Amino acid sequence: MLIKQLADRGWTQQRIAESLSLTQAAVSNYLKKEDDVHEEDLEIVEPLVQQSVVAFEKDTPRIDVIMGAVCRTCKQERGPGGRFCMLHGDEIQSLNEERCAICSMYLDKTLLKMDVERRLIFDELQEAYNRIRNNKSYVALIPEVQSNLVMGLKNPEKNCIDDYAGFPGRIFKYDETEAKIAGYPSFGASKHIARILIAIRDKIPSIRSATCIVYNQQIKEALEQSRFASLNLENEKDLDALSHAIQAQELSILDVVVFEGMVGLEPLTYIVGTSASDVIDKVEMLVKML
Repeated sequence: MLIKQLADRGWTQQRIAESLSLTQAAVSNYLKKEDDVHEEDLEIVEPLVQQSVVAFEKDTPRIDVIMGAVCRTCKQERGPGGRFCMLHGDEIQSLNEERCAICSMYLDKTLLKMDVERRLIFDELQEAYNRIRNNKSYVALIPEVQSNLVMGLKNPEKNCIDDYAGFPGRIFKYDETEAKIAGYPSFGASKHIARILIAIRDKIPSIRSATCIVYNQQIKEALEQSRFASLNLENEKDLDALSHAIQAQELSILDVVVFEGMVGLEPLTYIVGTSASDVIDKVEMLVKML
């Protein structure tokens, strides 16, 4: 599926072969084959294909990011309630009868208590943090009030504080070279950013994730150069003003909310997106413009 989508975007067989570490003959054979993914598995496979296409089309594709998405999905689908788990139960009825919990010996106990979607959010947040923790350019953008990275559940009706996961104790700057966290992600861990997301998502349901960085002249100029859809407000605590601004401008897409600050409140830039990885993609794009 990935090969066919890249070919549809005008990639030559040679370019596809080099990018995927295949021979051109293998690429040619794949292009001739019919897709044989079971319908019930498309929900798992198609998002991975789309993520991979987006990653490969970047100037400098991050193979570790692509493989991270594949490995994370594999891990989740092997866990309780995942696709592989269901297949095992269908093939070996005694596993269902005995209420199989074999994976409990191998998976983190915190993860076992979560449903599949919450485990996916947990892993995506952790992977997104790993992308930025040693990025000195990102670390320099952590504000005085520190930062966080938050992501909510897919269902727009699940839009309260405990439906959003973040890092307990925030993301803080360590020795100017590393972004540090105090522990693994947990739901309800970042109430402030969650409240901002709740206000945004009430108007734009697709927005599920956010982080915050500093706001200064450099960021202002970078945002002007970018194609990001932005809102500028004064007070980050005035969520009614945020809701009214989204409604007044009839926004259906939003990438950035700037709170320009006031006495006692630090100016901040909130990068928002459909997922934690989407948010970090936007942060990295912004960093390159500075």
